[in-house]
Amino acid sequence: MSKGGVPSSIATPARPPGLLARLLAGPTLPGLAARIAARFAPSRPVRLGKRVIAIRHAHVRELLGRDLDFGIAAVNVGKIEEVNGGPFILGMDRSAALERERRALYKALAAVDLSRLREGAAADAAARLAAVPAGGTIDAVEAYARPIAARTAQGLFGINGPDDLIFMEVARSIFAHTFLNLGGDEAAKQRGIEAGRLMQAWLAEEIARRRANAAPGDDLMGQLIRQGLLDDDAIRRALGGMMVGSIDTTATCVAKILTVIGREPGMQYRMQADLADQDRLYGWCLEALRKWPHNPILLREATAGTSLSGRTIGQGERVIAWTEAAMLDPAVFPGPTRLRPDRDRAAYLHFGGGLHPCSGRAVNRFQIPLLVGALVSRGLARIGSVRWAGPFPGHLDVTLREGSA
Repeated sequence: MSKGGVPSSIATPARPPGLLARLLAGPTLPGLAARIAARFAPSRPVRLGKRVIAIRHAHVRELLGRDLDFGIAAVNVGKIEEVNGGPFILGMDRSAALERERRALYKALAAVDLSRLREGAAADAAARLAAVPAGGTIDAVEAYARPIAARTAQGLFGINGPDDLIFMEVARSIFAHTFLNLGGDEAAKQRGIEAGRLMQAWLAEEIARRRANAAPGDDLMGQLIRQGLLDDDAIRRALGGMMVGSIDTTATCVAKILTVIGREPGMQYRMQADLADQDRLYGWCLEALRKWPHNPILLREATAGTSLSGRTIGQGERVIAWTEAAMLDPAVFPGPTRLRPDRDRAAYLHFGGGLHPCSGRAVNRFQIPLLVGALVSRGLARIGSVRWAGPFPGHLDVTLREGSA
């Protein structure tokens, strides 16, 4: 056992404190590179050997919008099937199977009472912050954003695992291998595969239990069972594919937003003035994430020889959408270094685009500003430095100025 009873075979280890890792583990160096690239981006995507990089906002939009020419299956399908026991929509190119499974998933998600999940997250956040006195410190990741996001995920997907910590570590290890293991690290792969087996078993057992009891429930699992559009294996795959990114996406976004707030003089006070306006508060969060995105790139692969904004691309070549640089493009984000909560929401690329936007963006829409706003409302006296768990923010100590209301 390695961490609070979590088997070492699935627990994500802390990142080694190497110099390069330290340089890349903050917003400064990646942000500087993105700003330079956005300012001096050429009129067409840049070729680096067998890879092509789309930097301008228009080029990234074109890339994501041409899903028949630039597929996602070659990028994601292998890893998704390793951990999920079959395909998921984020690893499928346009097809009848994709349309059927995506339609069923989004129809079921629309039937879930998200207000209940929001109220639960708000109550959980309030209780955790009420326990912190004025001048006290809370770990905004491990004691706040991550466990709250895990409870939301449990309520949405209808499974818990043997305990909260194992549930969170399983989701993290699967996510790490599926979407972040770009170098093919074997240890990360094996953690992801073992965690995937646990997740598959939890889902299959709960689906079977609900079938046997004729009690589908009102969560996403229950809605998928009730609608009858997918068989049990497809339901399991859909839930598993969505679940893996639901926890650490939220925790990572919260950690990075707080870090940016700590580096932007006066930002928290401007946010405090907008705490009653959830739309503007979400705008502040999106703007902070432009400074330090939770996911700075997206990958696609050319399905045949083609071109992108004047750049010739051969079949099988990888194309990188540098979304961090694209969201600093002054043609779309005037005054790109200024943070403004009233920018056009359609211009943001934080949660993908085209055929494959983030499946959980409806939950991100309320949960991220809710968690950030609750902290800001207490006053942030000090925001520490992120301490990492593999590619994820693992800890972030935040000292609160005000006492609980």
